Amino acid sequence: MLVRPASTTGFTVEHIDSQGECAFVAMWGAQIDYAASQAMLDRIVFASERDGYNDIWMCNIDGSGVTQITNNGATELRPEWSQDGTRITFDRQWPAQDSEIMTMDADGSSIVTLTSNTYPDAFGTWSPDDRRIAFNCRPGANWEIYAMYDDGSNPRNLSTHPSNDQYPEWSPGTANQRIAFCSDRGGDYEVYMMTTDGTAQWSVTTNTDPDFAPSWHPRGDSLAVQRIVGGDYEIFTLSDTGTDECRFSNDPYIDRVPAWSSDGQFIAFASSRTGSRDIWLQEADLPHRAYRVTDYVGEDDYPDLGSPTMQTERVLIGPPGSDWGGLDPIWASAYAAVVAFGDDGYRNFVRIGIRPADVGSLQVTPLVGSAQCGGPPVGVLVEANEIVNLREDAGRGCDPTVWQLDALDAGAVMLYFSATTGKLVSVIAVDDSAYPSGVGAMEDAVRPRVEGDRLVVEGDFSAVFDAEGRDVAPDGATRVALDRDGNATVLQ
Repeated sequence: MLVRPASTTGFTVEHIDSQGECAFVAMWGAQIDYAASQAMLDRIVFASERDGYNDIWMCNIDGSGVTQITNNGATELRPEWSQDGTRITFDRQWPAQDSEIMTMDADGSSIVTLTSNTYPDAFGTWSPDDRRIAFNCRPGANWEIYAMYDDGSNPRNLSTHPSNDQYPEWSPGTANQRIAFCSDRGGDYEVYMMTTDGTAQWSVTTNTDPDFAPSWHPRGDSLAVQRIVGGDYEIFTLSDTGTDECRFSNDPYIDRVPAWSSDGQFIAFASSRTGSRDIWLQEADLPHRAYRVTDYVGEDDYPDLGSPTMQTERVLIGPPGSDWGGLDPIWASAYAAVVAFGDDGYRNFVRIGIRPADVGSLQVTPLVGSAQCGGPPVGVLVEANEIVNLREDAGRGCDPTVWQLDALDAGAVMLYFSATTGKLVSVIAVDDSAYPSGVGAMEDAVRPRVEGDRLVVEGDFSAVFDAEGRDVAPDGATRVALDRDGNATVLQ
């Protein structure tokens, strides 16, 4: 997490005890002008003609950090990351010569020519252990699938079929390894599979529309493919048995050569939807929002994702449009927030809304009793002259969930989070009139206690809100029970 407060004077960061899957951090005491979660995100390697030739380029997942990796007079296409992210295989073709399979280190150094013969070689793909490379070869009238060691030794024909077999893609993982490819042996190009020694080959798709360029989901149970539908290039997804087909892209422009991100959350592809061919990234799950990664007047093509590096995953607080894809952060600034992290990194962000004049009265106190009861939920007590609202991150490009508290004139609220998901589950507003005034006066009055397998909080409460911001106790409450997930039940 990157955090930039307006001042470090009075700015406090405190860990909140949790016995669950998530860790929680509270931040308060000075205006936060910028906050962003960072994570290990894929880099995108692609081919581009922006320097006059097709060379290999690289950028971050948001399009930043564009770097040229190769620079010469050859045509270089179809880069693919090795599984360990240290090397790239690609095609190189010098003028009036056949294309060959090359490898290089991720920075463009240590370029090695793996094939050197009198016929074209293309579309290299790494095995899961990076020791072998499958590729296209045309030793005669038709394309075949070959495999060799990563030093170019021992090339062997795997497909051995009189039809054209192209676009090999080695499955991920060490179990049930297969090579997906496309073949016109049935008339038009369809997706096929073979064992890694070529001894068994079988069809996956059978339709009247040609399929090309399969890409494996990192789980190894599904594929993305490029399909020509009525002359239009679109991306489809399907299971590795050919079932559960889903049209992934749907526009009148060319969308081609898909590639999954290593976490399975995105599919990158080349698209001409803005006039020139650029690299785009689209969410694998609904609502399938698409983001333009490269912006160049020429042709960018053949993206591949991998070799993760630390990048900004989500801008949480900052100027409008500063999140990648031109999306707005959850809020422009904040004086207090609670952030949840899981094993996979950032999980949730809740901004605590107060007026600037009240920043000196703000105090956040972990409710350690919730952790001491043997597990979730995780609670914090927030006190200020007035707490106006709470806003929770609902995801990239989504409106935040809002708890409006200004009508209650709330000076103290108890926040309860799910220690499993990191989400804010219950908000209990304390009735200020029932307790001595002044920040810090509430902590002893609302200390929770364990009753069986639940947490019970007693006191005078003006409202109890659920995870959607609905007040389930509009007439107030004096006794509230919370289950291990933090869901509140009004007892009286």
